[in-house]
Amino acid sequence: MILLKGLYVVAIAVVLVLLVVVGVEAFYSAPSSPEYDPPTWDYNSTEYQEWEQEWMEAYEEYEQEAAVHDRNIFFVVLPLGAVFAVVGTFIQRRLGIFGAGLILGGLGTMIFALVPYDLDNMMRFVGIAATLAVLVFVGYKVFLSLRNR
Repeated sequence: MILLKGLYVVAIAVVLVLLVVVGVEAFYSAPSSPEYDPPTWDYNSTEYQEWEQEWMEAYEEYEQEAAVHDRNIFFVVLPLGAVFAVVGTFIQRRLGIFGAGLILGGLGTMIFALVPYDLDNMMRFVGIAATLAVLVFVGYKVFLSLRNR
């Protein structure tokens, strides 16, 4: 029975993170990178050089759009994960495994906000610090409540 409860907690956490990941992709997908299909012209020709310049401009525009997208995801998903974890902490006493699943899912969501994106190191530092603060808060609340039982 303990194994089944543990698996259930992990299942809630995984599905919660998947819900956020798929929700982000469904409602705010990343910009598409420009196709790199070089022409067959001579590399030294003016046509090729013009094509290359246009492609580089399109790629720089894509990188700027991707950076804005990643920053927006960070500012939405990181707090959302924190809310999941904190709410899970408060319902964990009454609802046990549901709260534990929300806690783990919230922490996983916060990690999702940090890892796959090309974030500025300052933003990544703040995000990791916030994740650590939530982790310490959750641990304090959960394990303190277990000790007081």
